[in-house]
Amino acid sequence: MDLDDIKNNPEQIKLLINILQSLLPNENTPKKSKKTKPKTKIQKQNNIRSKTRSPKYDPSSNNRFLTMGVKDLHKEDTIVDKALNKFPPTPRNRSFKPISVVCRSCGKKESVNPVLISDSVDRYKCNNCSTNAG
Repeated sequence: MDLDDIKNNPEQIKLLINILQSLLPNENTPKKSKKTKPKTKIQKQNNIRSKTRSPKYDPSSNNRFLTMGVKDLHKEDTIVDKALNKFPPTPRNRSFKPISVVCRSCGKKESVNPVLISDSVDRYKCNNCSTNAG
């Protein structure tokens, strides 16, 4: 079928128009809305938290736990604590000689434990500069 055959035949033109109109969206049908992104896990958790938050603490209210008999029961757990404790606490008795270092960002001089120096003395940053960006 050539283009000339379609031009001369009005029924072919109507058929072609109907086919093209069927591809267009109808004005009666609602337009497709933009797809919304599904909520992330964190957004869902925040939404749940905001709905289930407990009321604010009121200092004028009575704390009934302090009047109950169970408030001091944890003090009697020393037997259980001793049974679960396999090793006694290790005493911290290792001595060290502090190293004098200069912060590479602010120039502050400090004496620090050599364990805190990871690469070299020249690359040391003090706590304040380490928490800041840069």
